[in-house]
Amino acid sequence: MSNNHFHLVSRKRLAFLVALNSVTGVGARTSLKILKICQKYQLSDDEFWANKNQIWQKISLSEKIVESIKKFKIAHSLLDNLEKLEASGLQLLSFQDKSYPKLLLASEDFPTVLFVKSLIKVGSEAWQNTFAQTISVVGTRKMTNYGRLVIRQIIPSLIEAKQSVVSGFMYGVDLLAAQMALDCHGQTIAVLGFGFDHCFPKSQLKIMQEFLQRGAIFLSEFPPEIAARPANFVMRNRIVAGLSKATLVIEAARRSGSHITASYANDYGRLVMAVPGPINNPFSVGAKDLINQGAILVNNAFDILSELGVNGGNALNDQFDSSGFKQSVQAKTVLEHLSFYPELSLSELEQNTGFDQEKLNQLLFDLELQGKISKKWGKYCLVS
Repeated sequence: MSNNHFHLVSRKRLAFLVALNSVTGVGARTSLKILKICQKYQLSDDEFWANKNQIWQKISLSEKIVESIKKFKIAHSLLDNLEKLEASGLQLLSFQDKSYPKLLLASEDFPTVLFVKSLIKVGSEAWQNTFAQTISVVGTRKMTNYGRLVIRQIIPSLIEAKQSVVSGFMYGVDLLAAQMALDCHGQTIAVLGFGFDHCFPKSQLKIMQEFLQRGAIFLSEFPPEIAARPANFVMRNRIVAGLSKATLVIEAARRSGSHITASYANDYGRLVMAVPGPINNPFSVGAKDLINQGAILVNNAFDILSELGVNGGNALNDQFDSSGFKQSVQAKTVLEHLSFYPELSLSELEQNTGFDQEKLNQLLFDLELQGKISKKWGKYCLVS
């Protein structure tokens, strides 16, 4: 069965694939094995479902899977099951549909079915544009202020360059990266480790609803009734990596979920990038390990876009010099004022420099990220 063959999938085939995906014990590999063996014996989906010629035994399906199929057949008809899911507000996408993300299809163990929740219609122009340029942004759940600074500095430029941010929709780096993408009027794709009847953690349900209203796309390979469990998040990570041209790691502990995602990305031949962190930050260790293992060290959005070969990176070039950032006249003015005083508050800097608060906040943000100034108790000072 060629992965390169795209066509519109019939309702009947989609209903079969969705049902197969809902059978306990049948994952992506088993689904593809079933389809290939049915093709070999020239059996239709209905004939497999009816166990014609004892096909279940020929495929060596476990007793658990066989019992699950029998229970499913008693509880549902294939088309009724599909219609019920669609009536709940879900869109269903088969790997054989032309709208299935091509990068994901090129990865190993791609899901045969994706459950989709979004205001964006599967297959629409907005859908195609969202999946055209993708980068996954992953990192620790215990994000530090440094991680926040990095995300707020990098994501706006990625969005300006038409990149869609893919994440695992977990609190911390995932969530802030997705939020920043939406705040910058960009797009985000969130991959869940559970079905849509659930939300983990439950506290993020309101955030999910807000993101949906803002046009985010949520994906899951799990039927709605499947709850969150650790193994599901590992499976989720392969989809995050598979959807993306590159995976960017921002703050990660040693042996973390971010490492698993990066490992999948590496296996799929995708770029892996990591932002270095302060040496006293325990969440710098994971990024350091990845860089030592061959991940690309990046300091800013220009580095990332250059590695991706995105033309938008050239537009950012005038913001950077060889050391990272090109100092503007205004930034130098701020540094000069701070060199005359031990420390200054935002209002004092505003009065001394004459810059408006929005401009000043951006300058201070950039200088803090560069490590040239620091903020303590609401006042700014030079880093000696």
